[in-house]
This record gives sequence, C-alpha cells and structure tokens, in this order.
Amino acid sequence: MLTAALPAAAGSSRRDRLFLAHPYPIEAAPSFPAGLFHWIDSLAGTSRGKTIPAHRAEYARLFGAPTAEDRAHLLEFVAARSSLAPHGSALLGVFCESATVEDALAKLKPVSTADAWNGLAKALAHFRPRYEIVWSDGEVPKAFLESARRDPGRPRLESLLARVVRFYGVEPRSAPPPRLALVPVPAGFGTHAEAIGDVLLLEIRKGEGLADEASVIVHENAHFLWSLVPPERRRRLESFAAGLDGAGAQAFRLFAEAIPTALGQGIADRAFRPSTWSLDDGWYHLEDVDACAKRIYPAVADALDRGLTLDEALVFRAIRALDGPR
Repeated sequence: MLTAALPAAAGSSRRDRLFLAHPYPIEAAPSFPAGLFHWIDSLAGTSRGKTIPAHRAEYARLFGAPTAEDRAHLLEFVAARSSLAPHGSALLGVFCESATVEDALAKLKPVSTADAWNGLAKALAHFRPRYEIVWSDGEVPKAFLESARRDPGRPRLESLLARVVRFYGVEPRSAPPPRLALVPVPAGFGTHAEAIGDVLLLEIRKGEGLADEASVIVHENAHFLWSLVPPERRRRLESFAAGLDGAGAQAFRLFAEAIPTALGQGIADRAFRPSTWSLDDGWYHLEDVDACAKRIYPAVADALDRGLTLDEALVFRAIRALDGPR
C-alpha cells in the first residue's frame, strides 16, 4: 500500500533538480522531510543506517539527554513505523519523495490506522523544532550541490556512469530518473546511503564535494541499473552461478552488493580520491561483502575497461576469483 502512496517527485523544477545529465538524468535536492524522518528513525534506533551513533551524539550535544517525554514520542514513532512499514524502507521513501512533511503525512493517512498516523504525526511535530536547528535551512546539502555542480570532475563521473551502463547492458532512460534526497550528517562517524526504489537517501558531511560522494553515487546507481536488467536475464545468471559449484549460489547472492561496491568504492573512489584509496580500507560494512568486492574488483575493473557486459563469462571469472590465493 505504501508503494501506491508514493507521490511523484515534488519541489523545485526538474531543471533545478538536475544533478547529472549524461548518460541519463539524475536529479538531486535537499530533503527536509527525509532528513526529519531519518533523524528520528536514528534516534529511535530503527533506522537501517550505519550512522545512528552520529545522530544520537549530535542530539546529546545540542539538546542533552532525551527526556521522558522525548522517549514516549520515540516509542510512538517506533510503533507507528512498525505498523506502517514493518518490512524495509517504504516509509522513508514516502518522506524522500515528498515536498513537505505535511505532504508525506497526507499520503500516508489513507493507508494508516488512526493510532499509527497520530503517533507518527505527534512524534514528527515534537522533534521538528529541534531538527530545524540541525537542518539549518539545508545549508550542508545546498553547499554540496553548489560545489558539485561547478566541479570539473562532473564529466569524468558521467563518463564512468556511461561505462557502468554498458556493463549492465540496459537502457536507463526507459525508467524514471533516479533522485538523490540529500540530508546532513555530523562528521566523525562516516555516512549512510540507502536506495528505496529509484530514490536514494544520501547523507552529506559539511565541506564534502563531488569526489567524496562519487563512490556512493556510482554504488547506488549500480543498484538502479541492476533493477533494470530483465528478470529472465537475472535468473539465467543466477542459474549459471548455481550450476558452477556448491558455492556459486552463495557467491551470486553476495554479488548483489559486492559488484556495486567494486564499482563504487573500488573503481570510482580510486578514480576520484587516489591519494586515500586503499584495498586495506573497509569498502563495505559487512565483512563478507567487503571481502568479496575486493576479490572480484580486478575482474570487474577489467570488464569495465574493455566495455564488456555483465554476463556468464564475467560471473565465471568473478566466482573463480573468490577461489584464488588470498
């Protein structure tokens, strides 16, 4: 039901939201509704994000320890969240795609119980004045967008994305363009990005530019492009992997995150931040995905350089790379 409730992209004109034009349009804009929901989600500990400690530490620094009233509203938020979207990030997606908090709540009302909707609305209203201080008129995402749109590295990112499109062998213009919903996160705790359909929640730290986010943009666009691969082709690749050996099926499941990681944190980050890039750094927060991405990185990089498509031959090379000497 929540999927049906998702509104069309709202806010500024599409031209104002355009972030990259080639090889397909990618839109980006600061999102107060997404930021508010994600912030409370982090305070409540129900976010899928890796930066829950960052938001909690910032809250304590700015506002002190949560009061009994704060905790009561967080419990209402948790109950409403569980009732509305017990599986995945659909609820966050509503806020990412809405122009205002009120718009998001209006979209949710027809698919909510009265108790869930009221609990969510009250929690948002309670914490909103404090989040407006954190949001600070969107100065962090606005500064990032202004800097990124002037960045001389934009053509290089567009060229890399064009190669990633060839790698997946799809036509991205056949689908609605991906959209970046930008929100701030304090420094010192890393960042979090989360794809919900064709919308990407992207946390930005103060002072970050295009080079800092290129890896995440490529990673999440890899997920978007994989979603456009016809189901029959995906099933064929999965069946091929499972037929290689006992570990093939498990390896292919890891590829869902490991290939975007090899493309983003491997290829893109090495291109945009060569002085700090390293195989020894953590590329992904899950150890098995991180290890897999680093092992298949040479095969993925070679395929990208040669203009090859993700097919059975590449799946074979990637799985064999997992069996080689460590």
